[in-house]
Amino acid sequence: MLRKETCLKTVIKRCLSGAESASGIVIIIDVFRSSNTILMLLARGAASIVPVATVREATALKKQHPDYLLAGERKGIKVAGFDMGNSPYEATNTDLVDKHVILTTSAGTQAIWHAKRAESIVVGSFGNADALVRMLRQMNPFLVTWLAVGTEGVYEAIEDELCAVFLKGMLEGEPQDIRSLRVKILTGEGAHRLRRLGQENDFSYCLTANMFTFVPEIMEEEGRYRIHKRITS
Repeated sequence: MLRKETCLKTVIKRCLSGAESASGIVIIIDVFRSSNTILMLLARGAASIVPVATVREATALKKQHPDYLLAGERKGIKVAGFDMGNSPYEATNTDLVDKHVILTTSAGTQAIWHAKRAESIVVGSFGNADALVRMLRQMNPFLVTWLAVGTEGVYEAIEDELCAVFLKGMLEGEPQDIRSLRVKILTGEGAHRLRRLGQENDFSYCLTANMFTFVPEIMEEEGRYRIHKRITS
């Protein structure tokens, strides 16, 4: 268990407004779906992910690096002309080995750029819960901020809220039953939205615990963010 005398506090913040004030080790939680897309991209062999805020920035970067893949969505729908959308299921069917991926999403990548006060930024979800908690216990930080990104980064989303509570409970030695959380999430608006878009294939990848044994870590390199695997032992 994390030593509470050295970890001063863990807090949950929400949406892009919460990202702006988030500090310490900031965990980006966007269950539907950028957290899990990032996890799957890296698990499938992507060399790195470059998160950007806008479609224009993504396409401009693609011109500089024609060999990079373009991934992303707006309103849940793949951006026209992109190689893939924001979908962990789609990532399982894409050749990603040693590829660099430019990613822009409606909320998750926006949150990364809004978290200017963070000491460091990593990506979390149910899928890498054990690896994430193991990393945090090894780091033993003074402050952990769980950032529940929400819908479009503006409205609270039950899947992100419950995942933040789940991860926080694990870190503090008070684990919850993911099965009951999954039931609540699948009756929420975020799940209904994916069904309306015909993207139910993403549910199993977004709501299965510990599919991944690493933590995506955001690093600043030459004025840009890049996301790499951080292996935990």
